[in-house]
Amino acid sequence: MSDARKTTDSEQADRTGMGEGRYANYAEIGHNAHEFIFDFGQVWLEGEPARVYMRVVTNPQTAENLHEALDAALSMYRDSFGDVRHDRQPENGKTA
Repeated sequence: MSDARKTTDSEQADRTGMGEGRYANYAEIGHNAHEFIFDFGQVWLEGEPARVYMRVVTNPQTAENLHEALDAALSMYRDSFGDVRHDRQPENGKTA
């Protein structure tokens, strides 16, 4: 993982209870007045529905911190590897 990590409350995060990492090529984001909902999953075959296997629900402040950290990480990625390639456009408006 790159040095672009951003923590919200402390410099270190306890990852001793963290489960296995999963690859995601599908993301869907929703929100209401009090929380943001992030669904992650995989799309295997075009035309098949995505299989969502992780939902993260968080407050707007943490969502903003995530936005800032992702923006910084993408900037570092572009500096190292160039622009992100978009090989295909999702048909349903969702991130794929």
